[in-house]
This record gives sequence, C-alpha cells and structure tokens, in this order.
Amino acid sequence: MFLFDVPEYLLPGPGTVFDRLGFLYANAGLLGHVQVTLVEIFWGFVFGLLAGVVCAVIFARIPVTERLATPLILLLQTAPKIAIAPLLLLWLGLGPAPKIVLIAIVTFFPVMTGMLSGLRFVNKSFLDLAQVLKLTAWQRFVHIELPASLPTLFAGATVATTLAMTAAVIGELMGSNEGMGYLLSMGQENADTATVIGMVLLLSLTGWLFYEVAEYLRRRMEARFSDV
Repeated sequence: MFLFDVPEYLLPGPGTVFDRLGFLYANAGLLGHVQVTLVEIFWGFVFGLLAGVVCAVIFARIPVTERLATPLILLLQTAPKIAIAPLLLLWLGLGPAPKIVLIAIVTFFPVMTGMLSGLRFVNKSFLDLAQVLKLTAWQRFVHIELPASLPTLFAGATVATTLAMTAAVIGELMGSNEGMGYLLSMGQENADTATVIGMVLLLSLTGWLFYEVAEYLRRRMEARFSDV
C-alpha cells in the first residue's frame, strides 16, 4: 500500500533526519545558527515584555492614554506579521534587528493585556490600605499591584513565548543569512526534506524550552511575592 511505501525523499526516517542534523552540525555551523535564533528570541521577548509592562502601568494610571493608543496598537497587532517583516527588513537590513523588533511586536500585546487585566482587578481593599499607609506609587506597584498581576502577566508571557518563536522564523524566512529559519528556507529551496524536518524539530524544542523557562520564572516570582 502507498501509505506504507512513502519515498524517502518525501518522508525520511528518524535516522536520516538525525544524520542530516549531524551533517549540519559538522559542516554548516548548526550551533551558530541555533545561537543566532535564540539570541533574537531572547532580546525580542525581553523588549516586548518590558514595553508591555510599562504600557500597561501607564494605561492603568492614565486611562486616556489607553483610549488614544488602542487604535494604533490594534492596527499593529491585526496586521499580518508576514507583511510587516519585509518592511522591517527594508528599514533595518538583514541583521538581527528586524527579527528582534518583530518578536517584540508580537510579544508586546499578550503581555500588555495580561498585565493590564491584573492591574484592573487588584483588590480594592489593598489599594485603600496603600492610601492609608501613604505608600508611594513605586511601593504600591512593587508590594500590591505587581504581585496581584503576576498570574495574568505570566499567562500573557507564556502565550508570547510561542508567538515569539513564530515571529523569529517568519523574520528569518523573509530575509536572513543565518539562524534556524534560514536553514529551514535553504532546505525548502533544495527540496531537502530531512533538513526541513530537522529544523522543525529543533524549532519545536526551542519553543518548548522558552515555555518551560517562562513557567519556571512564574513559579519563582509567585513564590517570591507570596512572602512579601
């Protein structure tokens, strides 16, 4: 039957895929390409996370800024990322900058919405206590608002980890000479199914790694602030 007699070039076996990964490791600088993608995801995620938290705090403190910024944010988020990537490449070149910016864009929205939801539903009695104790804005944020927002903040951050991986691949597919997305593109152009499958596996493992890191940080932060 055809289902059990798939040609090797269409669906290579696990041994062929791992052999190809070994070949790329020995001859194509696979680890260097993995490092490039990891660095892009890390910095893009960090910038998107910081921007999301800062904007959420500003929106919560000054509601008029949210009303003014929401149309622009929604326009940016609803625009297809595969259409934004070529613009970033034209503006920022083929280096890591356009990928980092694209990752920050897709990371920003779930982080911002998660943080903003947490800030809006802080227990009012805690805020009243902060006024009685005359806490500064920074003290109120650190001791009341941030701990209360952690569950929704990390819910948004864990969603952002998967989006960050997708954005990194899109950016590298659109135009790059390094990274796992670049190797994936090369495999596609050369009809090298083993390379494509190998890159998909590595990208999936990388996404899982970032998700687990986000979960670990969530547990540590919640434990830290539960003692505050």
